[in-house]
Amino acid sequence: MRLRWHDYKYYPYEKELASREVTSLIGPPEATEMPDGLDLRAATSGSGLKRLTYFKGYENGSDFISTVQAQLEETARNGKNRQATRYSVHGLHEYKGKFNPQVARALLNIFKIEPGQAVLDPFCGSGTTLVECCHMGVNAIGTDINPLAVFLSNAKLLGLSVQPCELQNAHKGISTQLRSSKGKTAPKSSDARREYLLKWFDPEIFDEIEGVRATIVDVAGELSPIFLSVASNLLREYSQQDPRDLRIRRRSSPLPSKTFTSALLDALPQIMDRILAARELIGARAPLGRAILCDASKLTADCSITKFDAAITSPPYAMALPYIDTQRLSLVWLDLLAPDQIHELEASLIGSRELRGNSRRELPQLLAANEAELPDQEYELCVKLENLLGEGDGFRRRAVPALLYRYFASMKANFSSVNTLMKEGAPYALIVGHNHTTIGGMRHDIDTPLHLSRLAESVGWRVEELIPLQTYRRYGYHVSNAVAAETMIILRKE
Repeated sequence: MRLRWHDYKYYPYEKELASREVTSLIGPPEATEMPDGLDLRAATSGSGLKRLTYFKGYENGSDFISTVQAQLEETARNGKNRQATRYSVHGLHEYKGKFNPQVARALLNIFKIEPGQAVLDPFCGSGTTLVECCHMGVNAIGTDINPLAVFLSNAKLLGLSVQPCELQNAHKGISTQLRSSKGKTAPKSSDARREYLLKWFDPEIFDEIEGVRATIVDVAGELSPIFLSVASNLLREYSQQDPRDLRIRRRSSPLPSKTFTSALLDALPQIMDRILAARELIGARAPLGRAILCDASKLTADCSITKFDAAITSPPYAMALPYIDTQRLSLVWLDLLAPDQIHELEASLIGSRELRGNSRRELPQLLAANEAELPDQEYELCVKLENLLGEGDGFRRRAVPALLYRYFASMKANFSSVNTLMKEGAPYALIVGHNHTTIGGMRHDIDTPLHLSRLAESVGWRVEELIPLQTYRRYGYHVSNAVAAETMIILRKE
C-alpha cells in the first residue's frame, strides 16, 4: 500500500507531523519514503487512513482512495501546487495570527481524538481548532475575550450545522434584495457608533454598508452572522484606514471602484460553494462546539463539559500583533463593542502592547515584587530588560519589561486554569512565536516557547517536547516586527 503526498511543497515539520499521524492512526509503520509518498510494507486497514491530513490519499491495489482532507482542500484549491487553507468555512473572514488548519487536524489525529470526545481551545481566535474538530465529529469549546473572535468562530460553526437548503435560501434572498436595490435602509441616528464609523467611512459608503447590514439581518435572521462575517471582511477596503497596515493609519490609496454591495455579491458565491462542498463531504452535523466570550479560567460556569481530552491553541504573541487596531471597524460595525470600549479591550488582551490607566502605575510595582511568582529565569529576564533601559528608549520601549512581565503572568495563570479542566494524561499543544525587542540600542531575542514551557512546568504540566515550525517569510508593512519562527509546545497533564 502506498500513501501519496499532496502535490504542494512540504516544510520539514509537515512531513514530521505526517509520520506521527500515520503512527497514531495505524501503528508504527514499516515504510519506505518514495518521491510521491510512503510505501507501507505491511497490510493496513484503510479505516484510519482517510483521516490523514498530510496525504492526498492511498493506493490499495488498483484503487486510489482520497483522504477527506484532500477532498476538502480541493474545494478551495488556488493552484495545484499550493496548500489550500481557506476550504470549508476557514475563508469566511481574515484574522491576523490565525494558525494553519492542517496543523490543528494533524494534532487531533496525533492525539488520537475520536468523535464524541472533547477538545478545548482557550485562545480560540477565529475558530480554526473548533472548525477542524467539527469536521471530525469532535466536541469543542473555545474561549476568547475578543468579541469579534467569538462572533466569527460561532458564525463558522453555524455554517457547518445549518441545513444547506436554509443557507442557500438565505443567500438567494440577500442577493435578490441587494441586486434589485430593495435593500433595507438603515435608520439614521446620532449615536456614538454612527459618529465613530463616519470618521472612517465616507458618508455614501457608510449609508451603503448600513443598508447591507440591515438587509442581511432582515433576510437571514438567525443565519445573519455567516453573511455579516463575509461583509465584515470587506470593510477595511472601503474605509479610510489603510487596509495594508496593521496599525491605524489614514489611507493614501484610492478607494475601490467597485461598490461595497457589488464586492459582497461577488464574494458570497465562492464562500457558499465552499461551505456546501464541505457539508457534502462531512455529512450532516448537529451543532458541535461553540465559542464563549470569557477567559478560560471562567469556563466552568458556562460549559457543560467538565473535563477535556485535549487542548490545542495558538496563544497571543507577546507584543506582536495589534489585534484590535486591525479589527476595530468590524467590532463597531457589527455592534459587538462600543467605540469607547476599544482601548479597554485592547489593553485587556494577553500580549497587548497597551499600558493604560492604573496598569501604568501598578505593573512596575508588581514586577518589582514578582507578585505573580514567576520562575527565576522569566522574572530575571524582565528585570534585566528593565535595567537596560536607556535615555534613548521612548515610552513604548520603556513599557516592554512590565508588558512582558504581564504576559508571562497571564500565561502562567492560563496554564493553571487549563490544567484544572483537563483529564489526567491529556495533551495540550500550543503554537507559539518567537519574539524580539530593542532596548538600550540593542536587540534582545526572546525565546517565548522556552519561557512558556517553563511557566507551564511551574504549575504542574509535564513538557513532552518542543517542535520547531518553519513559517513563511513576511513581506510588506511591519516586516521587522513579524514573527519569523514558531515552535509547537506539547504538554501533558500529569
